[in-house]
Amino acid sequence: MKKRIASLLLALPLCLTLLPTTALAEDEAASDRTVIATVEDLQQFARAVDAGDYDGKTDAVVELAADLDLTGIEWTPIGSTVNADGEVEHCFSGKFYGNGHTVSNLDLSDVYGATVLCGFFGDIENAEISSLTVQGTINVNSEREYTYYGAIAGFAGGCTIFDCTADVSFTNNENLVYGMIGLCGQASDTVIDYCRNTGDLLLTGDAGSLYAGGIVGFADGDSEIRYCVNTGELSLAASHGGGIAGQLAGNAKVINCYATGKLTPYGKGTEDLGGIVGTAGGSAGSAAIQHCYFAGEMDMSQYTASAPYGRLGAIAGSAKETTAFENNYYAESNEVTACGKGVEAGKARTYEAMCSEDFYNELTAGGGQYQYNTPSTPVLPAPKYMVTFVVAPADMTNVVITVNGEPVEENAELEAGIYTVTVAADNCETVNKEITITADRATHTQQLELRYLDADYSKVEAAIAKAEALNKNEYKDFTKVEEAVNAVVRGKNITEQAEVDAMAKAIGDAIAALEYKDADYSKVDAAIAKAEALNKNEYKDFTKVEEAVNAVVRGKNITEQAEVDAMAK
Repeated sequence: MKKRIASLLLALPLCLTLLPTTALAEDEAASDRTVIATVEDLQQFARAVDAGDYDGKTDAVVELAADLDLTGIEWTPIGSTVNADGEVEHCFSGKFYGNGHTVSNLDLSDVYGATVLCGFFGDIENAEISSLTVQGTINVNSEREYTYYGAIAGFAGGCTIFDCTADVSFTNNENLVYGMIGLCGQASDTVIDYCRNTGDLLLTGDAGSLYAGGIVGFADGDSEIRYCVNTGELSLAASHGGGIAGQLAGNAKVINCYATGKLTPYGKGTEDLGGIVGTAGGSAGSAAIQHCYFAGEMDMSQYTASAPYGRLGAIAGSAKETTAFENNYYAESNEVTACGKGVEAGKARTYEAMCSEDFYNELTAGGGQYQYNTPSTPVLPAPKYMVTFVVAPADMTNVVITVNGEPVEENAELEAGIYTVTVAADNCETVNKEITITADRATHTQQLELRYLDADYSKVEAAIAKAEALNKNEYKDFTKVEEAVNAVVRGKNITEQAEVDAMAKAIGDAIAALEYKDADYSKVDAAIAKAEALNKNEYKDFTKVEEAVNAVVRGKNITEQAEVDAMAK
């Protein structure tokens, strides 16, 4: 994964694998997952990246499972080893999920300038970094070498950085520093979404070629910085400096971002310094700043140029003719216009006006996506996380999922919060469940267990009642009925209704097949024997006896015993 540092500004470098092709293919086909729960785990992960264990592993998943305190730890940025030829040996290219956790007390004071790539990560390429906060300090006490510094990553190529916070205070104490400074130092063909800088950048004294921004120092290629905010105080003695980005080059864009941190520009007017972007545009391409606003204080005490300012603006310090500006605003301050040299980069409003609902309506009517935030300026919408609802059993039909009463698909984007989820399906009981969504990926998959409606056992109950009403002693063989009753299985659901109905039928069939025991004809036989023992010639009229004997009907069953006994009588 070697590439020369000198080439980073020119083009997005590619990681060159050190693994055999077959081994790489196997690694890419497998899904590796690493869980970091301790500082030792984190250090081991960093060593593994620098040893090449993650080379080419775009499917590698690394998850932070706890907040980590790096007090006293001499940090080596992950993916920052450079060989004697100026080539970066290894980088991270997988998915790093911060899960809303914070890495705190990261002290990069000594490592800054000692290695060309500086930050939590040094070099990331084709990687995804999300929901991570890095808190720490950089206190520079001597002149340093050219450095790509980012609290999250020094260099990002072809990456996505989502929902991350940089809370690293940077002070150079007027020592010479140059290179890139931001949440991400340089972003090439990289998307940075919903990120925040809350750390102060106090860059004073003489500056070399320095690109400094709250979110990114230098953005090029097709990079996009979206839904990001800087609230940190920026004192910028930099050749290119802005609240969000130091410079946009190529087709890089800043969209729907704002800055409210105090901005103190340093210099004589030869630096490109802006409330949002320092230099808006490069030698080629079409940069853009859209739906952004700057509402920070502009402290002009260290700026010696005279108005009108040619390279200082509340939106951008300078801009190329190809740079597009749309729906941008700034707080009026100290004769500072939207952009140097009179470029129409945005509209001025008083700070008080920018705190009003009218300004919120104006900003959103122009295409900005913000939330009203009385009594302050508008804020960004909260980041949304892709939440997957897994319904079980999987073979349910006509499944309907609602979140707070609104229908959603099985994949839905939700902000962090508490929601009431309802799921219904054919032949199932409706389930209501309260879920909590956070930055933690563990909350992004929600299991919804449905229960089928109970089968209808009414026919079974009727058949059993009918069986229990019978006197088993009246039948020749009652075992089939007892077996059918005992074979009844409770707890079947509606999808098994046919089985339940079959149980009822089995009982009914067994009852229908019952045969009564024969009636007891012993008294009849005794009576007939008695009659036959008589000499009918001895009696005046023997016909009644003969009629009674002839009236005997054979084949009666036990339920007709009374009739049989009446014959005998």
